[in-house]
Amino acid sequence: MEVPRLLACLVLALVLETGAVDRSKFRTCEQGSFCRRYKKWIARPEREKALWEVLPQTRTPLADGGVSFQVKHTNEAIAHLLLKLNIYASGMVRIRLNEIEPLHTRHEIPAGDVVTEPPPKAAQVSTAEETGKTVFKFAAPDGTEVQASLHHAPLGLEVAVGGQVLQRLNARNLLNFERYRKPKERLPPDSAAVASPDAVLLDAAAHPHELDTNGLWEEPFGGHTDQKPRGPASLGMDVSFLGDVPSLFGLPEHATKASLPFYQEPYRFFNLDVFEYEIDEPMALYGAIPIIWAIHRLGGKTMASGFLWINPSETFVKLERDGSGSGPAHAWWTSESGVLDTVVMVGPTPKQVSAQFHDLTGHGPMPGLWALGKHQCRWNYMTEKDVATVDSMYDKYDIPYDTIWLDIEHTDGKAYFSWNSAAFPNPKQMVDNISAKRRKFVNVVDPHIKKEEKFHVYREVRDKGLFTKKVTYKQIDDPSDAKPADWVEESKISDPSATQPPEWNAEEDGPWVAPQIDNPAYKGVWHPRKINDPTPDLTDFEGWCWPGTSLYPDFTNPEMREYWGSQFALDKYAGTNADTYIWNDMNEPSVFNGPEVTMPRDAVHPYGMVEHRDVHNMYGYYVHRATFEGLAKRTQGDRPFVLTRSFFIGSHKYSAIWTGDNYAQWSHLKASIAMVGALTLGGQSLVGADVGGFFKHPDQEMTVRWYQLAVLIYPFLRNHAHLETPRREPYVFDEPTMLRIKASLQLRYKMLPLWYTLFHQWNTAAEPVVRPLFWDFLDDPQTHENEQALEDQIMLGEVLLVHGITKPSSEQTEATVYLPKAAGWYSIQDGAFKSPGAHVHKLDLDSIPAYYKAGTVVPLKSRIRRSSACMSLDPFTLNVYLDPQTGHAKGRLYIDDYRTRAYEDGKSFLDIELEFKDGILKASSRGQLPEAAVGAEIERVEIFGLKSAPQSAEATVAGKAVALPVPKSRALDGSALHAAVVKVKPFVDMRSEWQISVK
Repeated sequence: MEVPRLLACLVLALVLETGAVDRSKFRTCEQGSFCRRYKKWIARPEREKALWEVLPQTRTPLADGGVSFQVKHTNEAIAHLLLKLNIYASGMVRIRLNEIEPLHTRHEIPAGDVVTEPPPKAAQVSTAEETGKTVFKFAAPDGTEVQASLHHAPLGLEVAVGGQVLQRLNARNLLNFERYRKPKERLPPDSAAVASPDAVLLDAAAHPHELDTNGLWEEPFGGHTDQKPRGPASLGMDVSFLGDVPSLFGLPEHATKASLPFYQEPYRFFNLDVFEYEIDEPMALYGAIPIIWAIHRLGGKTMASGFLWINPSETFVKLERDGSGSGPAHAWWTSESGVLDTVVMVGPTPKQVSAQFHDLTGHGPMPGLWALGKHQCRWNYMTEKDVATVDSMYDKYDIPYDTIWLDIEHTDGKAYFSWNSAAFPNPKQMVDNISAKRRKFVNVVDPHIKKEEKFHVYREVRDKGLFTKKVTYKQIDDPSDAKPADWVEESKISDPSATQPPEWNAEEDGPWVAPQIDNPAYKGVWHPRKINDPTPDLTDFEGWCWPGTSLYPDFTNPEMREYWGSQFALDKYAGTNADTYIWNDMNEPSVFNGPEVTMPRDAVHPYGMVEHRDVHNMYGYYVHRATFEGLAKRTQGDRPFVLTRSFFIGSHKYSAIWTGDNYAQWSHLKASIAMVGALTLGGQSLVGADVGGFFKHPDQEMTVRWYQLAVLIYPFLRNHAHLETPRREPYVFDEPTMLRIKASLQLRYKMLPLWYTLFHQWNTAAEPVVRPLFWDFLDDPQTHENEQALEDQIMLGEVLLVHGITKPSSEQTEATVYLPKAAGWYSIQDGAFKSPGAHVHKLDLDSIPAYYKAGTVVPLKSRIRRSSACMSLDPFTLNVYLDPQTGHAKGRLYIDDYRTRAYEDGKSFLDIELEFKDGILKASSRGQLPEAAVGAEIERVEIFGLKSAPQSAEATVAGKAVALPVPKSRALDGSALHAAVVKVKPFVDMRSEWQISVK
């Protein structure tokens, strides 16, 4: 075995022997110099003293509709910071803070990479100068007045909605901004010393109060030393959420509760390959969307707002309260480098916060319907025969699934875009066989590139100079460092106090010379300051990953992304077809022998000579973006599918996400509810967790409970398992377990029309497909303070409430389900009606508690095929869940061809508004769905909540009435209500004008 492969195997062996996360590998706030500095900075004496001042006389309009101000520090001679303020019409206030003429250009995320380009539409703003502040007023989309007050000294921002202040930025005067300075110097250029440099109160890297200078210019951790030739450059600020704030939400990705705990240790954002992560921890995981959602109870109203921190360097967030329990909440944020870029989303409703976020970052694309079906994966299916067996066994037991996945072992020695020819001698035939059954294939393609001369990707990226670089610094004399005019280099001088002795005879003794003494003004031999050579040696950065020695492309470079995307072309990626899609794993990036199992911060991206520290949390984003764009070009008009492990703000435009390498434990099952909900609040609706857990093996009961939850709340539904675990495909379990799993998957496929419609709502209206209860029931206090409602329950759209069962039956035989304030709720199992409030639910192994909201129409399909594509022509069932008081219900159904981007023409779809009122179900629709594409017929209507059993039914199509079979009715348990089934014969085509009435 060659040495690189041996080293990789040894690393893998060490990883697999670990029983839980190895905390020693990963930094805490205290172990990171910039976070440690910031904690000391915010604890300084005289913290209320104004340091940064906005200069109102410097206000200047910007081309994008915003304004800028210069910002001066009290201990600097002139202003060195520039503040840009933008107010967007959808209801956002954005503040950016950057250096004016810095020593080094600070990294700013390119336009369009996170914030849309062009940026959101500017609001119509009125501006007024008041004492100590500049006030901006504008109207939110619902007409509510918003006032953003920019305070001058100290710099701060206060945002009020309808007269109620929701957020204050820098309310506690915790702003820190470390300007670049010359090597080893204490202060940036032009900093005015009050008494001496040591007495200047400037920033967290220069102040007289217990200054911590460790790690300013280099920093060791875990056997690695991070060289920092540009010195300290961190920044930080606080934000306060006003009113009674019962809960904060968001901060994905962390394995914590939905209602964010206020830990002693700050939440960390630094995308990492974390093995067997633990629950209830603020440790960093694989992705970063630094957003907080706040609930405010103010002035007799309940409102929601959002706060977004846009910075891809390492970031810490600390949540705090003034006391215990209710009242305002606070957060401080600090990032290692870059610029300060924050956005206040004023809401004041959750729907508006979501709309504002997507107005800023872009809307997500419609996934193909198949992406919402069942995905079957493990590390690894080892041969073509293995793949064929899994596929055929699903068919043997009549279990639906859509996609089979291959992990890293399918490649030729972990050289991605290749095949193991011994195990997969005919990959194209294998993939075509799956396509013939109207299913899809997903291959893993990771961003670490095997160093092997015969591997074309390695050669081509190397020859193009597109790998990330290792920097070897050389010290040279600073050419700008001139010897001061008053520098004294004479070490000895004549003793000025000496006098010629009276007995001295010049003729005999010669001229008298005073004796030499040490010169008290002597400053030593002058040497120019040493600095790093501005043209250091750059070599390709090498690290270890699955192939052994690996190199890492600079995906920040558009040229690299273009090249990467081109490799997915069918004439380049041999063995694939147009039904093959891609999984980008290990893209944090994972570097087995790197600091914290990732790339060194002082590695350099040659595109712009940007240090990796500045872009770390966006590396994975650029990888999956390149993959998505490549797939879009590979098959024109297709909808690309990419799964990523690492992500950042805006990843929703390019990829699905899963919550990483979870554990087959009940605690991980429970945590997935909160983790999925947090991600959807961060804009990422196509998300899920590995069903059953990646590590270890779930028992039968846990497997059943995981599937029962996943089919109802995981938009991305995949089970995946470690290579050392037993097989866990549904058909390998005992028959009762297998049948329960099968029933869950059949329910998922039955509900695909609902899922697809909800994704259209996400695509067009930015509504999260799955969301915490408060999103739909903000006015119900229980949704932001009741433990079960917060942590065990979640909504699928506005339609279905799901309560996860996250303990074994030996510990839990019943569950208390909280049903929020609404017209009522109907059990998904038997249609039983429940009023709002807490209800005790007796548990059995066949189902978990789930309830449709009264007043909704739910589109379903009752004919379950082997894959979603096989269902495309099947007719629909419409379930009507009436408001029992009004007899009224509304819903939507969206249909297109489920696979291409033809819908983007604005007409190749059918978008149907459904309404049941006065015994009549009718629809209004827009779009022109081609008849040959997919089915749009109704075969069945089920109505729940009728006050009496109907005696007849009638369909009217294009003005012609047709009698339908007499509805079959039954009484609903626990109420005086009835349910009725109406068979629609002949089918009603929803492309026509139609209505169905019951009497």
